Amino acid sequence: MSTKSVWEIFCDECRGVADAYQKLSTEISAHGGLDGKTRCLILVGIYSTTRDPGALRHFVGLALKAGATKKEIESAALLAFNTGVSSAEMAIPIIAEITKK
Repeated sequence: MSTKSVWEIFCDECRGVADAYQKLSTEISAHGGLDGKTRCLILVGIYSTTRDPGALRHFVGLALKAGATKKEIESAALLAFNTGVSSAEMAIPIIAEITKK
């Protein structure tokens, strides 16, 4: 069984695509209209909606590092409720777990 994350395996197998994705992500962030905390909160909302727990965990952590409070992060995730209860029902337990650390 591999100890590598899904992202690490993807990078190993599809290096060019992974590099292009990371460059695109960097360029979007550098566009400059949003501060880091706001960007992370929006991404928490997006990944709550898409029900991607790996990305959600990543961006909850980044949001905390950017100075977001647990309440702000929960509020961003709860916006996903407008797209269906199941979106937020996944996000809130993950946020609770990560903010306990």
